[in-house]
Amino acid sequence: MKNKFYPKTFERGYIGNLEVENRAIRMPMGTELGNPDGSPSWASLKAYAEAADGGTGIVFMDNAGVTQFHHVGLSLASDNYIGPMSVLAKTIKQHGAIPGLQIVHPGRDAAFVRGDDLISSSRIQWEPWYENGGAVPRELTIEEIHDFVGYFGDCALRAQTAGFEIIDVHAACGVLLSNFLSPRNNTRNDMYGGSLHNRARFLLEVIRDIKKKCPNLPLAIRLSGIDFEPGGITVEETCEVAKMCEAAGADAINITWGSHAEVINAAGLLSKHGANHVEAAKMIKDAVSIPTMLCGGIYSPEIGEKLLEDGVCDFIGIGKPALADPMWAKKAAEGRPEDIRPCIGCGVGCHDRGMLSGGVVQCAVNAALYKFDEPVYPQAEVPKKVIIIGAGPAGCEAAITAKKCGHDVTIYEKRKIGGVLKEATVSDSKEDLGHLITYYETQLKKEGIEVIYEEATAGTVAAGGFDVAIVACGATVRNLNIDGQDDPSVVYAMDFLDNDCKSDADRVVVVGGGIVGAETALILAEEQGKDVTITTRSPEFFVPGVMGIAYMVRLGMAGVTIKPSTQLVAVKDGKPMFAGPRGLETLDVDQTIISSGFVPAFNQFRAQIEEKCEDVRVIGIGDCKASRMVMDAVHEGYIAGCNL
Repeated sequence: MKNKFYPKTFERGYIGNLEVENRAIRMPMGTELGNPDGSPSWASLKAYAEAADGGTGIVFMDNAGVTQFHHVGLSLASDNYIGPMSVLAKTIKQHGAIPGLQIVHPGRDAAFVRGDDLISSSRIQWEPWYENGGAVPRELTIEEIHDFVGYFGDCALRAQTAGFEIIDVHAACGVLLSNFLSPRNNTRNDMYGGSLHNRARFLLEVIRDIKKKCPNLPLAIRLSGIDFEPGGITVEETCEVAKMCEAAGADAINITWGSHAEVINAAGLLSKHGANHVEAAKMIKDAVSIPTMLCGGIYSPEIGEKLLEDGVCDFIGIGKPALADPMWAKKAAEGRPEDIRPCIGCGVGCHDRGMLSGGVVQCAVNAALYKFDEPVYPQAEVPKKVIIIGAGPAGCEAAITAKKCGHDVTIYEKRKIGGVLKEATVSDSKEDLGHLITYYETQLKKEGIEVIYEEATAGTVAAGGFDVAIVACGATVRNLNIDGQDDPSVVYAMDFLDNDCKSDADRVVVVGGGIVGAETALILAEEQGKDVTITTRSPEFFVPGVMGIAYMVRLGMAGVTIKPSTQLVAVKDGKPMFAGPRGLETLDVDQTIISSGFVPAFNQFRAQIEEKCEDVRVIGIGDCKASRMVMDAVHEGYIAGCNL
């Protein structure tokens, strides 16, 4: 039956002898829910069942190690794991999807996944990791390479025995097999180094061994189209490797981007909305006659449908978007794209507080991800009348959650739904945040939650007869109170962003090294071509995690000058004066834009409410308690809504 909403996405497809119900694939994006020995836990089974219920034709989740070592994934290193893993495969199949498994050795990236078996093609580590104490990997001998070929083949056979119907060999993103493919990481001068043919030899031997042991098992090979490491893997070489893989017996090429070292490109952080590197993906597809899978930036069904229509790939991969909404494909098939909770591409939950932390993978916009201890929306025994003050991400999430839990909810918002997300979406690279606003607007309407567009006060709470007041009003801009800040050349960043980013200046200094300051600097430098300097009082730029790395790269590419340990002290005759490592310094700029952070408003507002309303419970969430990330706001909103 042809799907009337996304006909290409929900069209039958084939990989080798495997018939796939549709063209959407749940891509490997580790859960880190497994037991310490690498076996699946009860939570793994729940997560895999949920993923299969989500409507994709094939479900890959965690990858499985081909040898026994400590890391954060699963294992099929011995026959002892066949039984536990067979339950996993059976669970996926019983919930309507084809069970797939990615097999891997992390190689150099054992440091990235907290592994203890650090091996590679050569004794080369990614420079920033090494500078931060990362160990140098041990170079495999030829005899060990031969052993590993067998390990991969044996692992694939165990996976087939356990009931997995397609195997994906991970040879991308900085793992062992990609270490050999990369001219940067592979400096060997034997049969496994030098020419592309030699660098691909290990992978090709793995393919042949798997096909020898499992001749009828469909086999996909995951390759980085480009790894973006200096002197690393190029799309031209990947096209040639893809051809070699096909000739060796591979049934599909699974295309991804970047490496764990170059996570900005791997995750598409701070890139414009849409699929990543489409032209390069088309080059790889055109190089082979077997199907290609593609992931990266396919955040909406419309993006995936167009890729399939344009012949860029044969299957679309859903990784991070399936963390944001495990029902992504099901909702698309039902013609409900507006109900898909959108991935915002931040990397905070999945990377910073997930894989990089060694903990369970999370999602910034989906606080209920892998929540299996009770229903996602536990029903209230005694429904409450709830006022929510502020319709930013914290307030919206709290409102929707509370309503789904059975409470009577009213929102008061003095501006627009989205709160400061409205300013945050000004940059071209933050379009996905705008989709989160649209999602909340839609869900508030569908849940029948009343939004009153006026400023709420303690009197509003008292007059409304509310049981609970959830304060999500955000924070106020911190005023620096310096001499000369009333000069016409001085403007605060939030006012600049709220005023269509208008600036007649040629040379601008942005004061403040947080997200707002970085976004302001990028808009001025990238989109308006201005000469921009950004200063911060801290010794270093202080946006945390992979997003901070992404900002640093973008700022550098845009030519923005960064001056750490530099504090604005005054503005005199339109010129800002700073105290820095070299004493007082006046910058010759035309405009000073101040991004000085925010002052939380909760304590003062709570005191006002409690003075007027003795029987009202007051809860603070989001930036009104402390200025932080979208993830903190969403998760606090969800927790508040569940616990009234």
